[in-house]
Amino acid sequence: MTLMCTAQCAPYIPLAAVPALLWLLFFTSQKVHREKIRNILYIFFWGIFIAAPVVVVQALIEDILYTPFASYALASTLYAFLGIAFVEEAGKYLVVKLKAVPRAFFDEPQDAIIYMITAGLGFAAIENMVYAAGIASSLREVIELAAFRGITATFLHASASAVLGYFLAISIFDRTSEHKKFIFIGLTGATVLHGIYNNFIMNITDIVQQFECTPFGEQGCPESLFGVTLIALLLISSGIIITVGLHKLTKIQFNN
Repeated sequence: MTLMCTAQCAPYIPLAAVPALLWLLFFTSQKVHREKIRNILYIFFWGIFIAAPVVVVQALIEDILYTPFASYALASTLYAFLGIAFVEEAGKYLVVKLKAVPRAFFDEPQDAIIYMITAGLGFAAIENMVYAAGIASSLREVIELAAFRGITATFLHASASAVLGYFLAISIFDRTSEHKKFIFIGLTGATVLHGIYNNFIMNITDIVQQFECTPFGEQGCPESLFGVTLIALLLISSGIIITVGLHKLTKIQFNN
């Protein structure tokens, strides 16, 4: 990615991470699943760190598996789901599996969702900063990008991670469950949700470039408005998934 940000706008790049921090504060301040801030920050920063190996794996997949077949109709769609969505969700899962699950603070079913969301928001924070460095060239553009991604991509990372977290909780705390089966279901669900979002975003970007309009449906851009509406519905559904999942896990009596 070519950096658009100059020395004048560079100090504002950290502002792109603010939406992820706000979502983190919201999700972790609820009484039903409040965790110690040091544990939350520990997993949050690991969510940031995992971004580097994720990018390396994605680059290898792009060079080896996507580029040679880019001319095929489904190539970009498959890459969006497997090369981007699956790799990112697997990376966030590894953070929680290796850095949260073995720790003493991971002691309740709802912790799986909370720490998966935390890892997802850490990943989203650094991703938003990278996007800002590559796209924005002023304070205003950094704020606009942060605001747009704050209600779309950032919340998407939290939502997809929550889906996986729900099934991770079942696999760990329900001793009658088949561990691998539920991890597979969770990874699949998170990947599908993430992949659908990625494809909508790619389509919106193409439409914006073609019609030279904004992604919010101004004159000459009705298809873009439709795409944004679909994303809104997707994210609203994701919010419901998080809420229902958390409350359900607090009530389920698992077999230990």
